[in-house]
Amino acid sequence: MLVVTLLLTALASYTVDRTSQSKERLRFQNAIERTTDSIEKRLDTYLALLRGGRGLFAANQTVSREQFHQFIDNLELPQRYPGIQGIGFSLRVNPEETERIRAEIQTYNPGRLAITPEYERSEYHAILYLEPLDARNRGAIGYDMFTEPVRRTAMERARDTGVAAASGPVMLVQEVEDEYKQAGFLIYLPIYSTGGIPESVDDRRSQLLGFMYSPFRADNLLMGIFAKEQYPTVDFEIYDGTVLNPEFLLHSSQRYQGRNSQSHRPRFRGMRTLDVAGRTWTIAFVSTPEFDQLSGRNLVPYIFVSGLIIASILFFLTRSQTQARYAAERVAMQLRASQTALKESEFRLRRLVDANIIGIIIHDTQGNIVEANDAFLNLLGYSNTSVSEVNWWDITPLEYRPADEEAIAEMKATGSHPPFEKEYIRQDGSRVPVLQGTAYLGGTEELAVSFVLDLSENKQAQLSLKNSETRFRTLIEQSPLSTQILSPQGQTLQVNRAWEELWGITLAELGDYNMLQDQQLVEKGIMPYIKKAFEGEGVAIPAVRYELHKTLPESVSDPMKEHWVQAYMYPVKDRDGNIRQLVIVHEDITERQNLEAQLAARAEQLAQANRMKDEFLATLSHELRTPLNSMLGWSQLLQMRKLDLTTTGRALESIERNTKALTQLIEDLLDVSRMMTGQFRIQVRPVDLTAPIENAIASVQPAADAKKISICAAFAPEVTLVAGDPVRLQQLVWNLLSNAIKFTGTGGRVDVVLQGDRTRAQIIVRDTGSGIAPEFLPYLFERFRQADSAITRSHGGLGMGLAIVRHLVELHGGTIAAESPGLGQGSTFIVTLPKEAILVPRRFANEPSQEGLSGEIFRTSDGF
Repeated sequence: MLVVTLLLTALASYTVDRTSQSKERLRFQNAIERTTDSIEKRLDTYLALLRGGRGLFAANQTVSREQFHQFIDNLELPQRYPGIQGIGFSLRVNPEETERIRAEIQTYNPGRLAITPEYERSEYHAILYLEPLDARNRGAIGYDMFTEPVRRTAMERARDTGVAAASGPVMLVQEVEDEYKQAGFLIYLPIYSTGGIPESVDDRRSQLLGFMYSPFRADNLLMGIFAKEQYPTVDFEIYDGTVLNPEFLLHSSQRYQGRNSQSHRPRFRGMRTLDVAGRTWTIAFVSTPEFDQLSGRNLVPYIFVSGLIIASILFFLTRSQTQARYAAERVAMQLRASQTALKESEFRLRRLVDANIIGIIIHDTQGNIVEANDAFLNLLGYSNTSVSEVNWWDITPLEYRPADEEAIAEMKATGSHPPFEKEYIRQDGSRVPVLQGTAYLGGTEELAVSFVLDLSENKQAQLSLKNSETRFRTLIEQSPLSTQILSPQGQTLQVNRAWEELWGITLAELGDYNMLQDQQLVEKGIMPYIKKAFEGEGVAIPAVRYELHKTLPESVSDPMKEHWVQAYMYPVKDRDGNIRQLVIVHEDITERQNLEAQLAARAEQLAQANRMKDEFLATLSHELRTPLNSMLGWSQLLQMRKLDLTTTGRALESIERNTKALTQLIEDLLDVSRMMTGQFRIQVRPVDLTAPIENAIASVQPAADAKKISICAAFAPEVTLVAGDPVRLQQLVWNLLSNAIKFTGTGGRVDVVLQGDRTRAQIIVRDTGSGIAPEFLPYLFERFRQADSAITRSHGGLGMGLAIVRHLVELHGGTIAAESPGLGQGSTFIVTLPKEAILVPRRFANEPSQEGLSGEIFRTSDGF
C-alpha cells in the first residue's frame, strides 16, 4: 500500500515539474526576444534621427548653429527619445581653418579656447554643434574625436563605407562626475560636401564634410528603453564584441538595479548577438529572482510532501494493526528465549567456575563469601570449608579498602566496575598481588561475582625488567665511551656523562633534535649507515668530522665544538623483534686525526726538503762545473803556448772572473753554513749607509751596463746613520742589486732609495724585471728556494742570496719585505734598519776609531 502511494506521488510531482519547466522556458525565450527587439528598434530610431540630420545638411549648403538648434529642438529628444545623450555635428577642419572655427565656437561657448587636444596635425575634426547644449554636452564642444583610437576607427569606417558606424566602449567626454561613470559608445553617420554618397572610397575621403553623430551613456540608454517595465523577467549584460570579457561590458541590468548576482542562481540562461551600426553586441540573459519565484516548479515540493503525508498516514494505520497482532506472540517468544538464555548463562558460568582458569568468588556487598572455586582457594591457601568463615574485608589489607569501597559503589551504580590491582592476605600471612573485576548479580541478597587473576609472575617479571633496565642505564652512565640512546623515531632519549663532556651540551639543550633529519649527516654521507641501523642492523660508522655548532647554532655558539668521531650503532629489540631503542657509541678520535694530519704534513715537509736538497746539489754541481770547465779549457790552451797576447789576456781575464765567481759561491756557502751553526759574525759600529750603497752600486755597474740597465739612486738629504757592519751592509745591498739586474731585461731600470726618520732607516730596491708570483712570495727568503726553475736556471745562482740578505738584516735588528704586483710587473725589496744604538755624532761617521777594535761591537747569530 505504501509503495503504490509513493509511486503515485512521485509520478504527479514529475509531471508538474516537466510541464512547468517547458512553460517557463518558453516564457524566458519570449522575454529574450522581446528585450532584443526593444533594443534593436530603439537603436534603429536613433539611426533614423541621424539620417534626418544628414538630410538637413544635404538640403542646405550651410547650416548655422541656430538652424541646427531648431532642428534638434523640434525633435524633443528628452521627452520622445529617452536615453540618448544628444545629437551633434563634427566638422572636418583643415589646419588653416582652425582659427576661424575656434572663433565661431567661442561665440556660443566662451569657455572653449582651442580645439582639443592641442597639437599640430594634418586634419582636425572639431565638434561644432551638439544639442541639447546642457552642462555635459557643453564640455565636449571643440573636442577632436579623431585623435582617440577607438572613436577614430569608427569614424574611418563610416567615412569609407558611407553608412553609420558604431564605436567600441569609450569613456565619454561628458562623464564629469567623479563617483559614477558609465561606459559609453558613439554612432557616426558621414556627411559629404556633394550632398550624396560618392562612389569610390577615395572620393568619399576627399569630399568628407563631417559627421552627424550621437553619444550614448550605455546605462542611461538601456534604462530609457526599459524604464516602464515594473517587473522585468530577465536580467541581461551587454558586451561589445563576441567575448564575455568584463573589460568590454557596456551595461548590466543587475548592477544598475542593485541586485546581488552572487546570491541568486538563475534557472535559465540565454545569449543573443545584435548588429549595431556594423558592430556586434553580445547580450547574456539570465532569469530574474521574480521570474524564478513565480515558477510552477515551486509547487512540486508541496505536492510531493502532501503525497508523503497521506501515504504515511495510511501506512501507519495499517502497520499499527499488524504490530498489535504480533506483539503478544513476540512477548511470549521472548519470554521463552529468556528462560533458555538464563539456563545457558548459568551453565556457562558454572563451567567457568569449575574450570579453575582464574579465581572466581560469589559474595555479597558486606564481604561474606558465598562460594569460591579451587583456583581462588589455592591462590589464598584456604579450603572450601574454611573460606566460608572468612569475610572479604578480613583478607584485604587496610591500604586497599578505599579502592574496594569505591569499586563496590561503582558496581551498584553501573552493574560492574573496571578491573583494578590490589592484594589479598593469604592464610599464612603473606600477600599475593591480583587483578580483580566484579559484576553485580543483584537479588535480595545483593550478590556479586568477582574474577581474580594472580599477578605474582607478572610482578616478578616487571621487577626483573626494572632491575635490568637500572643495570643497563648504570652501565651506560658510567661508561667512559660517549653513548647516546635514541627512539625508533630518531629522538634522543638518554645520553651519558661522557657524551655531555665530549660535545659540551646536556640532553635538555638538544631540544627537538632528530638524528634522521640531521642535514649535516646527509651532506657528509653518513645517513645511509644510520638508516641501516634504524632498519635493524648493527653498523660501524666511518670516521667523520662533526661540527655541532652548525646543527645546533642556538645551543652551541663555539665553533671549536667539533670533533673527529667514529661510532658503532646497534638496535635494541624486544622478544618479537621490534626495535625499542637504538644505541650509538662515539669514540673521539680528534687527537688521533690531528696527529695523523701533523704526521702527513711533516712527511710532506721532509719530502719537500729532500726535493730541495736534490735540486740544490744539482744546481751546485752546475754552478761549480761551469766556471771550472771554463778555467780548465783556458788553462789547457795556455799550456800549449800558441795564443797571441790578446787571446792570452782574454784567457787570464776569464780565469780571474771564474775564480772570483767560485770564491763568491764558496763564500756564500760558508755564510749559509755560519748561519745554520749560529757563527755568522758582524762588527757593529755607526755606519753612514750611503757608503755601502754606493760601493755596491759601483760593483754591479759593469753588469748593469752590459744589459743597458739604468741604476737610479736617491738618498734623503740628511745623512742616515745606523748601527751595523759596513762590509755586511754592502754585501746585503750587493745581493739585492745583483738579483735585480739578473732578473731585469735589457733596457730596464733599477731604483735604489735611501730614506728614514728619527728611529729607522729604509733601503728600497725596485726593478722593472720579471716580478714574483704571488704564491711564491711567502717562501722567497727561505734557503735554497727558487721560483720557476726554467727561469732561474737561465740566470744561475743557488737560491742562497735572499736567505743571506734576510739573515744579515735580522742580525742588524731590522726587517725585510718583498712586494710584486705579479709576474712581468717588477718587484720591490724594502729593508728597514733601526737607529736605536747610534751614539756617535755626524762628524765621527767617516773618522777611524782612535782605540782600534775597542770601538767596535761584535754580533753573531747568537747575539752580541
